[in-house]
Amino acid sequence: MTTATVSPTAVTTCEACWVNPVEGVRVTADGADLLCRACAVGGYPRRVDLFPPYGIYGLTERRIEQGRHGSGPPQTPPNPGPPLPHPPPTPSPPGTPPV
Repeated sequence: MTTATVSPTAVTTCEACWVNPVEGVRVTADGADLLCRACAVGGYPRRVDLFPPYGIYGLTERRIEQGRHGSGPPQTPPNPGPPLPHPPPTPSPPGTPPV
């Protein structure tokens, strides 16, 4: 039998249906799934990984490797626009709207 420690900051809603309160913990190779009784008995997988390795909702290692649309690493736009002014403009005096 495997045991799991649940953090005080863990979710309280089932990770599979996102409706019912958590009633059990399913321990897997990837960690622990917090599930309601019906989802645990039914063997339902959790719907999303809230905090994958990079800590960004919905971002998985696969999506990072493929790029935004699976076209590889990010690229510069075809027309980056005009260059920034040099030297930069002076800021407006305090209390006045920016120009």
